[in-house]
Amino acid sequence: MAVKDLLNVAQQFPNHFDETTMFTGSAQASRLKHEFKEHFRNVTRIMDCVGCEKCKLWGKLQTRGLGTALKILFSQKFNHKKLFQLQREEIVALFNAFGRLSTSIYKLDDFRQMLQH
Repeated sequence: MAVKDLLNVAQQFPNHFDETTMFTGSAQASRLKHEFKEHFRNVTRIMDCVGCEKCKLWGKLQTRGLGTALKILFSQKFNHKKLFQLQREEIVALFNAFGRLSTSIYKLDDFRQMLQH
């Protein structure tokens, strides 16, 4: 129910991000998509080198969540020949990353208000 509520709220904003236009069209768009994936893989490899175990755990969880979002974005979900499915761990990571990003955005607004006073 909460996810449905979230999607209803998102639909109320007319100028939200249109992922269908991202990485479509030319060979340059295809190269950009490949480059984007490689940069993200590098970030996930860097997370393996973090010394603090707590930071590594949270970083890997958030990175996995962002990776899941990219998996959804890059999937051929508009091509109904192949069934698209997420693993349980991907869903958990996606919602954790979403929660962390939401909290960050909320705190950013708090900081803006503090600066105004």
